[in-house]
Amino acid sequence: MTHLSSFRRGAAVLASAGLLCGVLGGGVAAAAAPSPSAPGVAHGFHRGQVTAEPRLTLRAGPGTSYRAVGSLPHGEVVSVRCKVNGQRVHGNPRWYRIREGRSGRAWASARYIRTLRESPRWCGDGHRRL
Repeated sequence: MTHLSSFRRGAAVLASAGLLCGVLGGGVAAAAAPSPSAPGVAHGFHRGQVTAEPRLTLRAGPGTSYRAVGSLPHGEVVSVRCKVNGQRVHGNPRWYRIREGRSGRAWASARYIRTLRESPRWCGDGHRRL
């Protein structure tokens, strides 16, 4: 074996070892997590994933009595600006203000959005008047 091929093989082993250390050390979880600047997710917003099937209805305010302004499919990742207490949906009073559509905002019941990482901040004082 030549010195060059031995060097290449050694470099490949070291690169694999570094990758393995990243996997064992949790590096893959950090690398696999979508960045805050991923498409469709505005910087500074929290992210959530739609769990409703087949779609989640978006509302003009934090309750089902507000007009429907759109919908999102199951699995969609959305930008969540903040949360408020609103109408209870299956026991959950939280509603998320999300970035969606032409108006740039809509409301979705937190019952049907699983937050990714930490929970979003409260809107204003946490009450409906916004």
